[in-house]
Amino acid sequence: MLYIYLALIIVELFLLVFVILFSIEVGITLFRRTAPQLPSQKKLRDAVIGEINSCYPNEHTIMDIGSGWGGMVRRIARKFPKMRVTGIELMPLAFCCSWLSWLILGPKNARFMMGNAIKCISNGMSADIAICYSGTSLMKEFAPLADKFKIVLALDFPLPGHVPVRTIKLHKDHLGQHMLYVYSR
Repeated sequence: MLYIYLALIIVELFLLVFVILFSIEVGITLFRRTAPQLPSQKKLRDAVIGEINSCYPNEHTIMDIGSGWGGMVRRIARKFPKMRVTGIELMPLAFCCSWLSWLILGPKNARFMMGNAIKCISNGMSADIAICYSGTSLMKEFAPLADKFKIVLALDFPLPGHVPVRTIKLHKDHLGQHMLYVYSR
């Protein structure tokens, strides 16, 4: 009987933490006007991996700006085990899920950080390649910092004030035509 009560308490605590994190995430989305969580589709992840593999296989570090649930980071890290792949996420719930899945499933060359990616980059954090799959407001904030990276791969949202060296038309679905914008300094 005691085990049942303990199990119920653990479930209730888990639900309480989930509700608190979800509430914080909704508040951040509403009040900071950030883009809602939009997990990257497998086709988009494959396009990014294909671009890295064909054009930039010798780069050493990758940063996913607004890494969300971490699917892109984990997939790239598995494909390129010698590269260091970092995901930075502002939303607490998405960060916790990506960090926990990384903790359990790996891979070791990936890592996740919670925080404002724009502030991290402004404070000197860098990588060879930056990946962005964020809305137009974050792309506007990121645009002045894009030159700190050798390569920027932007999914669906172009960098304002920058001309891509290559634009790759990807698949079309209910969200519209997907594009991969490749920037290089």
